[in-house]
Amino acid sequence: FLSIDCGGTANHTDRLGINWVVDDGYIKTREATQVRNRGGYDPEFNSLRYFSAQKKSCYVIPGVATGRKHMVRASFFYGNYDGKSSSPSFDLQFDGNYWVDVVTSSSESYYREVIYAPNKNKISVCVAWTSPDQIPFIFTLVVRELETGMYETNGTEKEQGGLRSEGLCQ
Repeated sequence: FLSIDCGGTANHTDRLGINWVVDDGYIKTREATQVRNRGGYDPEFNSLRYFSAQKKSCYVIPGVATGRKHMVRASFFYGNYDGKSSSPSFDLQFDGNYWVDVVTSSSESYYREVIYAPNKNKISVCVAWTSPDQIPFIFTLVVRELETGMYETNGTEKEQGGLRSEGLCQ
């Protein structure tokens, strides 16, 4: 299990016993900030990492089991961290391929999730500009290797693309 607190300042364990690590070892270029209006939550929900200097920035998760299914979840909460009151939109890419458009909100948290069997022993999750005035960011990134037999399909779904769900965090 890997739970990354994007923009966090210290590793910690949340009230559910999940160990969160800071993202320094997974991303090279970035700026971090605290999120407004999120007080009272666990530390991983009080910070984010934003990417104003590059058109595309990627988290690289090494050491994953090739061919084994993994759940990858990226979460986003704008919270007016930049004081512009303008929620950005940007692309989310997965192992070099377009995954989904991220349309953020000032008041709601969102996540994007995929079940994926990687071809290599690493997974990359990238945020990319769609417009120069739309600065990408990320809140948390979670990677879980699934037990053999979970999310079995009848072979009609594309293994490379995985199964995608997305939603609003309540």
